[in-house]
Amino acid sequence: MLANLFLKDYPAALRRIVAQEPSKLIESEIKLPQITKYLDKRRENAALIEQEILVNQRKKLTETQIHIISSIRKYGYWQGKINNIFDHQEANNLISRCDSAYEFLEQNLSQYDYHQSNTVTLPPHYISRDYQNWIIYQAGLNEKLLQIAHQYIGLPVGYHGAEIRLSRANPDGLDITGPKTPHQDCEEGKKYPLLKAVLYLNNVTQRNGPFTIIKNSQIKPFVGFKGTLILSDTSQNLHHGMPLRDGKRMVLFWTYSSRRPRYPHRCVIWPHSNIAVRKMTKNMSLVQQQAARWREYLPFLLCPVRYYPFPGHNFFLGDRNIMI
Repeated sequence: MLANLFLKDYPAALRRIVAQEPSKLIESEIKLPQITKYLDKRRENAALIEQEILVNQRKKLTETQIHIISSIRKYGYWQGKINNIFDHQEANNLISRCDSAYEFLEQNLSQYDYHQSNTVTLPPHYISRDYQNWIIYQAGLNEKLLQIAHQYIGLPVGYHGAEIRLSRANPDGLDITGPKTPHQDCEEGKKYPLLKAVLYLNNVTQRNGPFTIIKNSQIKPFVGFKGTLILSDTSQNLHHGMPLRDGKRMVLFWTYSSRRPRYPHRCVIWPHSNIAVRKMTKNMSLVQQQAARWREYLPFLLCPVRYYPFPGHNFFLGDRNIMI
């Protein structure tokens, strides 16, 4: 009974009252010069301590992993295939479970008129309540991916969960709302690295909303077949999904920050509750569990809603949407 209460997806208005208001208070306090200096120093000290660990782990990386990390550092992104990181069976199982969600999302999307919504997100309970769908969440904890994120970010990794979106073209005109607006992700601000993985679940062309980054005033859209995997630093680079001109686009996102994010109050459990995360990771390795459950150990004064048990979105988005 209690577990069902915690797993329920409460209305957005209630979630804002519970979580967004405390985060707004923290946001105003965290900008004070003394606190800003403390947080930056805290993170820099942690990075120095981590250097020896990173050097030792770097010796164990594959050539593919080294190439991926180098590409992200040099260009801000890497583009390849899911099989570059996942073994064949795991990749097939993941794609299969994502395919099974398409009909659910399509039915959900059809309930909206074009002027209401042209993008829907897979509800958290679709994944957490069916153990066969746990792979959608668990795949983001792939140890090769975590090693890449650890080396790139420079600190132990915090995993932010899985999100699948289905978008459609609007015959009445281009939809440039929400994630289709160029923005930077806000958990680390613009000063520290963050990593986002983007997996295409159908073929993506220039016309059906490719993931796009904007770096040094240059626009880089990523087209690719189903199974294309993109890794990009979305705190440093403006990015968005191009507005769809034709057809539909289905994409899976995994996001990684450090476990000492510059703005911890923006890292409320998302999209799964603490209870759901523990359930889905109970049989995984210690490294994977630590990456998934890192929010439980955030300083309470910097993240007053760290124990927030209900699923939902990031309640305080801060500077997530930076228009260009």
